[in-house]
Amino acid sequence: MPGELCIGSPMGSQIATRESNSQTEVSMAKILVAEDSFALANLLGFVLKNAGLEVEIHNTGTAAAAACEKNRYDIILLDQQMPGMTGVEVAAHLRNRGPNGDTPLFLCTAKTHELDLEEIKSRFNVMEIFQKPFSPKFLVEQLRSSTQLVVSGWGAT
Repeated sequence: MPGELCIGSPMGSQIATRESNSQTEVSMAKILVAEDSFALANLLGFVLKNAGLEVEIHNTGTAAAAACEKNRYDIILLDQQMPGMTGVEVAAHLRNRGPNGDTPLFLCTAKTHELDLEEIKSRFNVMEIFQKPFSPKFLVEQLRSSTQLVVSGWGAT
């Protein structure tokens, strides 16, 4: 799509898993990040790749929703305010279509006071809502602890 930022492979990754102490070990987990701020998208891409994740970034809600229909992700992080579709609209879309109905989902927004956070968490099974600005290190720690994924390289944050 013209003018659209997409970092990472559009194809789904194959993941080898092994149960160990109530956690799932994943050889390379794939995260979709939907963020329209070029600077924040690049920062998140850098931090998450350094944390051992395969990162795919889209800068519109519409592009993120389309990717979620085609590909399976291990984690999805959505910005609330994006062109095309909001993060909540993308969440509703992916919970009802495609292979990500049960994928761990996170939302980030600068406008937490304008949203019913508990209703969003409950209705769309959102694991956590991050208020902007947030620490990238805190974000990685929360993604790791909330998803119970043990990913190669995640120990070195």
